[in-house]
Amino acid sequence: MALDYTDAEARMQFYADTIAVEPPKRLIGEDGAPAQELIRFCVQYGASLDWIFMGDVRGMIHNSYKVARHR
Repeated sequence: MALDYTDAEARMQFYADTIAVEPPKRLIGEDGAPAQELIRFCVQYGASLDWIFMGDVRGMIHNSYKVARHR
């Protein structure tokens, strides 16, 4: 059974649109894991895989909090 990534694709597109960048072309690589281009996107722009795939914003909130505290 194929998984439906419609919501994850929409969240990735929303994130990219919000920061005015191109989103990765793929969410999932040939091996079934998150695509390397998605991993690079998350590292470069601060997106959270938890949020993209699950809609869970806690990871992004925690990371933003850590960054703000270390300024």
